[in-house]
Amino acid sequence: MSVRACVLAVAAFGLVGCEDVSGAVTDGLSRIGAPSDATAQGIRTLSLMQGDVLVRGPEGYCVDQAASNARRGFAVMAGCALMSEDAAIMPSLDGLITVQVGADETSSVAGNEEAFAAFLETEAGRGLLAADSDTASVGEVTTIAGDGRVLARFEDASGPVFQGTTGPQWRGFLDVKGRLVTITVLSFERNELSRSEGERLMGAALEEFVEVNTSADTPKENG
Repeated sequence: MSVRACVLAVAAFGLVGCEDVSGAVTDGLSRIGAPSDATAQGIRTLSLMQGDVLVRGPEGYCVDQAASNARRGFAVMAGCALMSEDAAIMPSLDGLITVQVGADETSSVAGNEEAFAAFLETEAGRGLLAADSDTASVGEVTTIAGDGRVLARFEDASGPVFQGTTGPQWRGFLDVKGRLVTITVLSFERNELSRSEGERLMGAALEEFVEVNTSADTPKENG
């Protein structure tokens, strides 16, 4: 696989990397919702890529430390009560959020939003979005582009991306610190998100990600 193809695959699938590590990720995600297997502590912010990028969930969301892989820039977030037996907080919009941060010099969105969105709507783009790489698995892809971001909504007929999820997916693409970032919002089978709810949750996830990384870059005043 070429470097460019690998970047596109990471962007489309939200994969941790080009090598086969999806099995370990899926195993971790399958535990979400089972308190006995949840992570010991509920944390909202996680440092990725050796501290170069931060990820923070919307209010009520915590990081699943078992399913996430900070070194590879991958994070999974769900309701805090699902992450820790000691956390009683659940978000008003209950879904599953994943974040994948790409390698250095993979930024592809800023200044190229319309072309990026147009690609996702092509046959090649639908093939990359499909979990089984079959263009027939993904029907219409709805996109919104602008302000350094591209948002996409689609449904993958090849089956759920992760155990316990269902329905349409919402995917957001943006650049941070020279890296391409992919944020995905999925619905749980037990509580499927409506179209407007998915869009609102994606918006909240994007805003939290941008804010936490912008704040990290802001110099602190002395005194």
